[in-house]
Amino acid sequence: MIAVALIASLVTVLYANFKPDELPAYVLAEVKKGDIQSAFDTQGVVESGNTETFSAVSGVRVLSVNVAVGDKVTAGQQLATFDVSPLSGTLADYKAAYDKAQSAYTKSADTVSTAKKNLDDVNRQIPNVENEIKQLEQEVAAAQNAQVSVPNVPTYSEEQLQAILSQLQQGGMREEQAQEIVTALRAQMSDAQTALQNSAAAKQAELAQKQAQLTALQTQRSVYEGQMDDTVSELYKNVAEQKKADYENYQQLVDALAAGWTASADGIVTEVNLTAGEVFTPAENQNNTLDMSALLSMASGNGDVASVLSDIFSTTNRAGAAVGTGIVVESYGDFYASFTVGKYDLPDLKVGQAATVTSLDKTYDAVVTYVSATANASSGLDISSLASSFTGGDSSSASGSAPVRVKILHPDEKVVLGFDVDVRIDTEKLENVLVIPVEAVSVGDGENCVFVFNADKGTVEKRTVTLGIASDTLYEVLNGLSEGEQIVMNPKTVLQDGDKITVKA
Repeated sequence: MIAVALIASLVTVLYANFKPDELPAYVLAEVKKGDIQSAFDTQGVVESGNTETFSAVSGVRVLSVNVAVGDKVTAGQQLATFDVSPLSGTLADYKAAYDKAQSAYTKSADTVSTAKKNLDDVNRQIPNVENEIKQLEQEVAAAQNAQVSVPNVPTYSEEQLQAILSQLQQGGMREEQAQEIVTALRAQMSDAQTALQNSAAAKQAELAQKQAQLTALQTQRSVYEGQMDDTVSELYKNVAEQKKADYENYQQLVDALAAGWTASADGIVTEVNLTAGEVFTPAENQNNTLDMSALLSMASGNGDVASVLSDIFSTTNRAGAAVGTGIVVESYGDFYASFTVGKYDLPDLKVGQAATVTSLDKTYDAVVTYVSATANASSGLDISSLASSFTGGDSSSASGSAPVRVKILHPDEKVVLGFDVDVRIDTEKLENVLVIPVEAVSVGDGENCVFVFNADKGTVEKRTVTLGIASDTLYEVLNGLSEGEQIVMNPKTVLQDGDKITVKA
């Protein structure tokens, strides 16, 4: 008995010292085909589908304010009343500015129209005068180059005249008679030459007159061509159209203030910037009139235009009319969750995608109804972009983001205007693709890896895989695995290629 006990003790000690290490145990997952739905998660702010903003103008006196932020209002309920009498002078200034702008445009347009008509007339005259000048130039040249020749009057040299005189004397004609004949011949020759010279001078004078006429017509053409430039006319037209809009918008604002503000639908008051008994001064000016400095810069080379524009602008500048938000009412009805996304997430979001919105621990079905095609630049810290960076969004949206709206279907009292909500959008769904659990993937040296189990050897092979889209629980496998292979779930960092493991049930 003692010997048996000693042997048993010895075996126990030997086993304790030389027993094999226990193999790590892991749960396995099968690589198989399945469906996968990727999603985009972020936070949004609940907004109404119909926001009614009441705008007031500087200088109006507030008589009464009948609501406060948070008040529920019904359609037709009076919100505020005003005394608009202080605005009459400003309204008159807006009308005067519009009248001046319209007058300047009409005058400029008439000048262009008249110039076009006169230019057509001048262009018709110039070819005719040019032809007349060519004809006169030819006639003057012919007169200047013509030989002295009088019809029916022979032309004689002095020697020939002396010979005629001698011949007449030999024929028995007295010297006085012969001399008279020669003198008459000389006189006729002189008269003919003088006539030709006078004719050339007249043609030259007429030619000079036509050349002066052509120069005048060409000068008129240049003037009319300059007046046909409708740049100034278009400038005045734009100013007139804007001043008309300014006047009409201001008139509408005054009329609305005079009538008092009433809610057009049931809703909740989310903003009030009025105080009863005080003159309204807007916190932010919403006036969208033309940029006066830019227009004056455009006209800097034309003193007349700059003077006209300055007169038009100064008319309303004196009033200093500014427009700002007085009261905002978010109407009941459709509710939306609004948020912004960065450039990397935007391409994945499309109108019509299914979504869910979670508010106060309750989840509602939703649908994407708006995805902006352009980004809004941000000049400072954007709370939405920060929230996006913590919830799967793009942190780069701080420098530029695009607004997105999700319509909440069948909202109830737990959907509160202005509250933050969690938004999930189903972005892409793939069917019958190779998928693996997200818990099977580990990252090493910047690569996605899995451990494939070899049942014959009881070992694992570390393998790099290429992954596609992801859901909360699955990855799409693009390369590196085959259907039916077994992979390790939640591999520990100490697990290495070639290690032996045991399989948990």
